[in-house]
Amino acid sequence: MRRYFNSTVLLFLLTIIVSCSTTRNVDILTIEPAPVSLSNTIKRVGIIGGKVHLKEEKEQTGLHQLISRENQELAQKARDAAINGLYNELTGDSRFDTIILMEDIVENEKDPDNNGAYLGWDMVEALCEKHQVDAIFSMAYYDSDTRVSLKKTTMDQHNLLRVKEKVAAHQITLETLIENGWRIYDPSNKLLIDEFTFNNQIISTAKGLDPYEALQAIEDRAKDIVEQGKQTGSSYGARLQPYEHSITRDYFVRGTPDFEQAEIYTLTGDWEAAADLWKKETENNDPKISSKACYNLAILNERNNNLAEAMGWADKAYSKHQAKKIAEYIESLKYRQQQHELLLLQQSEPLTSK
Repeated sequence: MRRYFNSTVLLFLLTIIVSCSTTRNVDILTIEPAPVSLSNTIKRVGIIGGKVHLKEEKEQTGLHQLISRENQELAQKARDAAINGLYNELTGDSRFDTIILMEDIVENEKDPDNNGAYLGWDMVEALCEKHQVDAIFSMAYYDSDTRVSLKKTTMDQHNLLRVKEKVAAHQITLETLIENGWRIYDPSNKLLIDEFTFNNQIISTAKGLDPYEALQAIEDRAKDIVEQGKQTGSSYGARLQPYEHSITRDYFVRGTPDFEQAEIYTLTGDWEAAADLWKKETENNDPKISSKACYNLAILNERNNNLAEAMGWADKAYSKHQAKKIAEYIESLKYRQQQHELLLLQQSEPLTSK
């Protein structure tokens, strides 16, 4: 009796939940191709880094000079962490036989005047020959710009009686903007395979009795900047790997009692039962109803990663009722098919980790 009551309550609640909208969303998990495709002839790669560039404020007080020196050291550490992050990512990719950290520092990778100079192919070929690699991953530049702001404030401090009291203080805020660019050079084909830029912001703030004490009170800034560099390198290496992506589609839940019942089935996870009702409605004499049923079956097949079947049902839906919504969905499906074909091409070489 209790089990029957619980089932009835669940069905009643689902009916209330689904009683308004004419469509319902479904999330579909997809595997997207890697943003960067490499030739399967590239087996040995080298990683190289460019110069670090810092932008400094015109005001150069003793405090600013202290921060500038710290920023120079931090930027170098973050650049090295980024290169190591990329190295660690690439060593887990079974496509590569050898990953080399090249010591050469390329002077002309970053030109502050024109915001980016590229390596000449003569230089790329010379570096590849020197290190016996097939391609170069270049951290083309690392730019860091820190803005310093000070303001007067108050802070709690214990007096001689160990009682907290408000005292005059200074608050310092360091806003660090970081930009770094990455490139991949293929000398055999004289091809710039990829070019990508990361932009990040790290804000640190603290209080002290004077600006210098406030600066010393800042915690974790150095750790955050270096860790951000490492993550950047790792993220760039991940551009060579397929990735999961969630897309949202909607399907029709109104039109006939079968559509309403099918919605309840989908909410309880019984998509096959819903499909049986939609297939029944594909024979409906009303072309709009029939079209909706075909469209829903297209969504279901896409959800199951049967893209060819999904396209077949989508075409049937459009032939019955030439709605803009269906036409747009067909274009989305075409794009998904193209992406899937690219994914299969990329997977012709192993993409799994060692």
